[in-house]
Amino acid sequence: MKNIKYQISNIKSSESRQGVIAIATMLVLGAVVVQIGLVGFILSYYLNNANAGAKFSSYSYSGAESGITEGILRIMRNEYDLQTPAYFVISVGAGTTVTVIMCGKFTPPSEEVECNPPILNLGENKVQITSWAGTFNKQRIMVAIVEVDPITHAVRLESIIEKDQLSTIL
Repeated sequence: MKNIKYQISNIKSSESRQGVIAIATMLVLGAVVVQIGLVGFILSYYLNNANAGAKFSSYSYSGAESGITEGILRIMRNEYDLQTPAYFVISVGAGTTVTVIMCGKFTPPSEEVECNPPILNLGENKVQITSWAGTFNKQRIMVAIVEVDPITHAVRLESIIEKDQLSTIL
């Protein structure tokens, strides 16, 4: 048996060379199309995540405001005693969980509710309402100080502050 070695350069037919060139061209063009598709997918993924982050942060902000409002409403409805801490969790919208802690100046220590941050400058008949709201990975915290008339339960909002980080108020 005689071994015959074929090499592309030994093939004399122009049709065979054109076929080899066509296959190489198709592979290169296919790779370019795949890379363009991947770049488009990655760009759309990051742009959508940036928009989603702003949207979730907005949901969390609204949730924290809702927690403050719910705390004020509970005081006005006489559902909160100024001498005891209150802790409750509410859901607002799709996926937003709000945790609210209400503490007065003379709130005794409780095993169930820890009034953080320590209440130093609260006057008589004042309540601190702290609201933590989270939507997925975005969290917003608001702290409000309200003055409460002990007889009529009329509420006057003294201040409301948004905290950037949870660690700054603990």
